[in-house]
Amino acid sequence: MNFTNIKRIVPLLIWVIAISVIILVPLKIISYGFLPMDDALRHAAKTISGKSWQQILIMRPDFPIDPSPGWQQILGWVHDLNPTGDDQSLVVFSVIALMLLVTLAPLAWFRRPEAWLGALGIASVFAAACTTRFARGRPYLVTDAALVAILLLWRGENDRPRRAALILTPLLVAASAWIHGAWYLLSLPAAAIFLAGLWRSSFIYGACWFGGSILGCGLTGHPFGFLFQSVRHMGDVFHFVVSRQLEPELRPSDGATAAVLVVASLLLWRAVSLGWSPQALRNPAFVMMAIGWLLGLKMQRFWWDFGIPSFLVWVGLELEDHSERGLALHSARRLFATLAIAAAVFLGFTSDRDSRWTENLTVAFLSPSTPDIAGWLPGKGGIIYNSDMDVFFETFFKNPNAPWRYVLGFEPGLMTPENLAVYRKAQWNFGDARAFEPWVAKMRPQDRMIIHARAGNPPDLPELQWKYAATETWIGRLPPSPAPRHGPGE
Repeated sequence: MNFTNIKRIVPLLIWVIAISVIILVPLKIISYGFLPMDDALRHAAKTISGKSWQQILIMRPDFPIDPSPGWQQILGWVHDLNPTGDDQSLVVFSVIALMLLVTLAPLAWFRRPEAWLGALGIASVFAAACTTRFARGRPYLVTDAALVAILLLWRGENDRPRRAALILTPLLVAASAWIHGAWYLLSLPAAAIFLAGLWRSSFIYGACWFGGSILGCGLTGHPFGFLFQSVRHMGDVFHFVVSRQLEPELRPSDGATAAVLVVASLLLWRAVSLGWSPQALRNPAFVMMAIGWLLGLKMQRFWWDFGIPSFLVWVGLELEDHSERGLALHSARRLFATLAIAAAVFLGFTSDRDSRWTENLTVAFLSPSTPDIAGWLPGKGGIIYNSDMDVFFETFFKNPNAPWRYVLGFEPGLMTPENLAVYRKAQWNFGDARAFEPWVAKMRPQDRMIIHARAGNPPDLPELQWKYAATETWIGRLPPSPAPRHGPGE
């Protein structure tokens, strides 16, 4: 094959490189033995257990509907295809499938795949939270993927939405509502489209969002109940006094300075090389990125789940403009540039920086197979009074069919009011074990308290017997009742 023939297939080679490296990224991450230590575990374990959340948790009675019914249904279908598979295989599926949904599907909207690759590479360094967020195996990634698709469909060349946007947007919103449950979040692009000056499009998008939300909630089988439960759940998340009582993803962001500098640099590059155009700022992706950044100052999940996906879209579109102007379609220079970008993406996502992909390998799970633990796990019908959600995620994952329940599950807002008060007091007092005394007073012989704490002295609850069961894990139980004394001759 001569050089001329090679040049002809440069576009095809670039597509192959882009698709290949994006697929290789999650496979490499999984090859480390990585498992996300949060919701992906409980989704998989719930599928294996076949139980409702009411059978797994001690929870409020006014949350009868699974908050992510579509994702549980999808995992159920996957499990049916491989009924001998365990919950770990479901977690691996979740990580790979959802990461590819966010990182691979957007290629369909790009004329230059190296531009999307470039956006991923830049984000892996300057918005590094995306690397672990995209590998969490959680259904919020469906909403992230839907947002990316929506921003590309409504990119704002004019105020007349394309037919594809009108057809796909309600379906994307419906999928997000059914699978993730947070149907209300995808109303934010309407504000971005409006503030970008596309007023008619914003109202049309609003109608698409409304129709998609109703459709998605209807797919749950409880259209109105699911709709109102989702809103109530969002409100209950913020019942706290100080921000350290919140999960890290719900705390304020640090302002994402590195990403801001990237945006400023790209705007300057555009002004110098392409000529300044206000369209760079009147793009809904840019406005959505700004909204996500601003709201992230209150709660960083807005930046992670709305700002960063919008950052990726906007950066990708900017790089595509530069690529089309500076790199000929069939040039060898374009091919070499793509190879360099692909290498940066692969290393940026897969390098085990700060043990992000191997940290879970040292987690000690509790199960009947744990050495020297006989008699220390709860009995039938027992309750685990756990000090944090990690205890729930790890223990439920390894014991999906166990005959006990947990006082704290995947969201404190689902706890009963009296149990939530105990948990918040413990958080307020920086995990002081004495805050759990009301739980000790309720414990029965089949119940257990599990607390994450360092080795050394047991938790300061002398009413219980304690066992250092695994790394930084203590199990407490009531001491056995003394045997009745018998009088002489009995």
